Amino acid sequence: MARDTDLLHAGGRPGDWGNLGLWDADTPDYFGACQALASAVAHAAGTARGDCVLAVACGAGEELRLLLQDFGAGEVVGVEADTASAQRARGRAPAARVLEGSGVALQELRLPEHHFDRVLCVDAAYHLQPRRAFLQAAQRLLKPGGTLAYTDLTAERAHPLLRGAARLCGLHADALLPAVAQQQRLLALGFTDIRLERLDEAVLGGFMRFVKRRQLPRWRWPRVATTAALIGPCRAAGLGYAMWSATASAERTALSSSGTPGIA
Repeated sequence: MARDTDLLHAGGRPGDWGNLGLWDADTPDYFGACQALASAVAHAAGTARGDCVLAVACGAGEELRLLLQDFGAGEVVGVEADTASAQRARGRAPAARVLEGSGVALQELRLPEHHFDRVLCVDAAYHLQPRRAFLQAAQRLLKPGGTLAYTDLTAERAHPLLRGAARLCGLHADALLPAVAQQQRLLALGFTDIRLERLDEAVLGGFMRFVKRRQLPRWRWPRVATTAALIGPCRAAGLGYAMWSATASAERTALSSSGTPGIA
């Protein structure tokens, strides 16, 4: 059976992207939508030529190649939990360093602290549970004044449908928080200059319409078809999609030896 990514790219440019995409009336294909979302996150972080960039949950390497070729990043490190995707990423972006590991256990990879100018996570943060572990690690790995940018789902009100849909899609229901709560979490972890851009329609609505237009039998891509079918009712129940950016403060939030938060 073809991979979901192969089916999503079919009829457009071949590639190995695997996100929901950023869609508008001029988006040519799935490749273009995925590239647009990754570019938007990199721009939100202020990624510039020569930057040292960490891409968490980097997938099969398209994002890494984009950072190197289009943004001129000087050093790119990708972290990917899936072994097959990590191997594909090494082949697709040989100039990047690709590590196999979890976005919530970055400390196990022994990455240098206060080393990165940008930490990015494109369309994967909602899979990282607990999210706080990823955000704490990003704060520790960023240089003072460095920038974190990522996309995440939001849930502006509690609703049984959202909890059920989250479980069906393999997400932890407690990961769906209102935007205000997500902002407060970033503030509590020591981030400053926090910015939010709502992408509900451009991402969720766009992906739903794209899958509907493809009209592929559900049995051929059950996970994608299920995700697209759930978007409409879940949006009506309060589901949203947001892009966040935030700056690492010079006053670091650290973990003491007992595991309790402290100011470094």
